[in-house]
Amino acid sequence: MRLDRGMDTIAGSLITAFDYVWGRLTGRLAGLTDDEYFWEPVAGCWSLRQGGNRRWHLDGGGGGGPAPDPVPVTTIAWRLGHLGGIAVGGFARRRFGDGALTTGQIAFAPTAADVTAFLDEHYRNWRSGLTGLTPADWAAPLGPPWGPYAEDNTVDLALHVLDEVIHHGAEVALLRDLYSHRSSLRGQGAVPRSG
Repeated sequence: MRLDRGMDTIAGSLITAFDYVWGRLTGRLAGLTDDEYFWEPVAGCWSLRQGGNRRWHLDGGGGGGPAPDPVPVTTIAWRLGHLGGIAVGGFARRRFGDGALTTGQIAFAPTAADVTAFLDEHYRNWRSGLTGLTPADWAAPLGPPWGPYAEDNTVDLALHVLDEVIHHGAEVALLRDLYSHRSSLRGQGAVPRSG
């Protein structure tokens, strides 16, 4: 299938979809507090934590590798750190930059007040990369550096990243809803924030 024909329309639709779901996600963050950002609804949550070196890091390396079984529940801080820094920011750097971004280089948002700027920085880089592509760029295989995804193209990559934004955005929205009703949750209720 040739993607370069009509690619301007497809690209425009993808970017419009990204802008819509990104706006929905960031709009849903209005009023987010630090207590909510770091809320651990069950024991054993993965979160964003400050290490001995004073840098903030995501438990479990931030995802992207084999997940433990069972997969831990994650906090809003973890989900947004993974989404903004690793998924959107990491793929932007890999596809449109030098590809050298590692989790140790990401300056994760240590507070709820910092999260919008953190997300927006990474989204701007991703969106700028997408808008700078030609139809041929969208359709070309990603190439050997992408390993098993070498034959995939930027449309495939963009759809994967869009899925990340949609599903993590929905998870964040659900955690916000649960947090606002935490006093009426059945069972143990909320687990106090650790670390």
